[in-house]
Amino acid sequence: MSLFSTDTIAIGADDIVVGNNIKNIRTFFNTDHMNELRESIQLEGLMQPLVVMPIEDENGNEVFELVAGERRLRAIKMIREDDPDFYKEGVPCVTFEGTLDSAKYINAIENVERENIDDIDLAAWIFQRCEIEGVSQTDLAQRMHKSAAWVNFRVTFHTKATDVLKDAVRTGLVSFSAAYHIAKNMSQEEQIEWINKAKKLNEKISVEQAENSGSSTPRVKRPGKGSRERMLRRTDDLADKGNELGRGMALMLRWVDGLLPDEEVQEMVAFEEQK
Repeated sequence: MSLFSTDTIAIGADDIVVGNNIKNIRTFFNTDHMNELRESIQLEGLMQPLVVMPIEDENGNEVFELVAGERRLRAIKMIREDDPDFYKEGVPCVTFEGTLDSAKYINAIENVERENIDDIDLAAWIFQRCEIEGVSQTDLAQRMHKSAAWVNFRVTFHTKATDVLKDAVRTGLVSFSAAYHIAKNMSQEEQIEWINKAKKLNEKISVEQAENSGSSTPRVKRPGKGSRERMLRRTDDLADKGNELGRGMALMLRWVDGLLPDEEVQEMVAFEEQK
């Protein structure tokens, strides 16, 4: 059974309550994207109704609170500033007939499934559900139709990232994936120092750099198949000449490439340890 009404109702744009009980997951609204949405709605109209929920205000009167569609509502209000007759009779809406708790997830899912959701807002919302309200990461993942790792990724980021790092994501200095590794690997002081250095040099931080951040032994790129095969031939040549180091390297190369069973390597290492 659907929790959404099948009938569309018209509600005045200024009569729709926003944010009293249902806090939008989105707090950052990109100006360029909002202008594009405004132009689209002005030309083509509202292609999908807003979702609202009937609630009572402080005086006991029934009002409608927005569940999903704040970007669209904002765009309509922008249009109406120049054209008061735009949706003069009211904005098309459908009502949500579920619980208030369910409405919060409807808002989140609608934002996540739409493009241009701000990663910082999303991570903050997920952290609020898990760490403040006590929703388990597994349960939240199921309700969001995501993996538990996807949820944990964002909780970790929100917990450890500084405001400086979060701003760097929003300005495009660093991708969200790279920022996650920086937040996980570096102290807050190190994060700020590194971001400020990148700003000064006007250089974007790559995911590979971020993965190695905070490490005294940074990872290097894995050699390609051709390089590994050439090195294996060289180590085999050394082994054929009786060189023990060459033999050991050849065995390790085969093990890493899955050409030598793990059990056999374990036995060889154990034998050497007993000498």
